[in-house]
Amino acid sequence: MSVSASGYLRIGASDVDAWMDFGTGVLGLMDANRADAAGARFLRMDDHPFRLMIEPAETDGLLATGLEFPSEDAWQRTCEAVTESGQNLVQGSAEEAKRRGVTAFATTSDPAGNTLELFWGRELDYTPLVSPQGVPGFVTTYRQTGDLGFGHLVLPAPDIDAAAAFYTDIIGMGLTDTLYPSGMEGVKIQFYHANNPRQHSLALFNGPHPLGVVHIMVEVETMDEVGHAMDRAKAAGSHFLATLGRHINDNMCSVYLLAPGGIAVEFGYDGMLIDWETHVATVSTEGDLWGHEYSFPGLND
Repeated sequence: MSVSASGYLRIGASDVDAWMDFGTGVLGLMDANRADAAGARFLRMDDHPFRLMIEPAETDGLLATGLEFPSEDAWQRTCEAVTESGQNLVQGSAEEAKRRGVTAFATTSDPAGNTLELFWGRELDYTPLVSPQGVPGFVTTYRQTGDLGFGHLVLPAPDIDAAAAFYTDIIGMGLTDTLYPSGMEGVKIQFYHANNPRQHSLALFNGPHPLGVVHIMVEVETMDEVGHAMDRAKAAGSHFLATLGRHINDNMCSVYLLAPGGIAVEFGYDGMLIDWETHVATVSTEGDLWGHEYSFPGLND
């Protein structure tokens, strides 16, 4: 197992201020107040310098996923494996590494074309997290097991078999669960864990998506914090993509909101933590124990 966690996301936004208002005002994330020559804004969840980088862009969507490695050696071996697999890999400059708060990184893409930034040596920020909405903390670590990452994300991968082989054989993730949702002929979603107890840090959906990501997830420590976020979202006029519900495979009790520009954000509590020494990969045919009634703009209007 090579990769430690899904460390950060770079998100392109046609309206950076609106995204920051959503991130701080609805999700309760902290503005990192980092200077950036390119006009990016940064959102913190913990002692990492940022977890979400919101960058000015003509179109909205996911720009890159930062995958964290535990050491320079593990990172270097993975970079070599990526090159040997035939995927292009470009070493990041010292200036760009500093912008990301990492010691070193390299950019590549998976077989579906999703951009990845492989990095090691995150430079932590020990300024206490102060959520503007009073959120006491986000679930990014667990006891003494180390970093759980920012949460998880689901990436589009029309050729899911090729992408799956890349993430397991090259990046070093492990399969957790395969979902064939009932009533959705031909849809397949595979969930992958990194070297931490979170049930999945990344998942693959066997279809395209115009924003380059199906959804992202952030997790809080109590059910009350989910309820408070729902109240804030309603007051802000955010679109609820899905009502409150609980997933079967990772036990997450969550609601789905649309961020400005259309990226779906799952805001959840009580995600399952797994002992990978004893876990056996499962196959699911239902996504939810209850709830999660979806409302897609333009389809349910």
